Amino acid sequence: MSPGYDDDDDWVGTPPEGHVTRDRSDPASWRRNWPAQTVVYGLIGVGIVVVVVLALVAS
Repeated sequence: MSPGYDDDDDWVGTPPEGHVTRDRSDPASWRRNWPAQTVVYGLIGVGIVVVVVLALVAS
């Protein structure tokens, strides 16, 4: 590290821009993660369709 290095992760006091204080946070937002689940299930479905189509073409 160079002299005068300032680590932003060790902030104390007023949160820097972009951080939310604990009293304003919303822990339930992690349980409402349906868009990511939809994308993952969609990719799995597309993968299964591709495997089935390749198996039918190969036979």
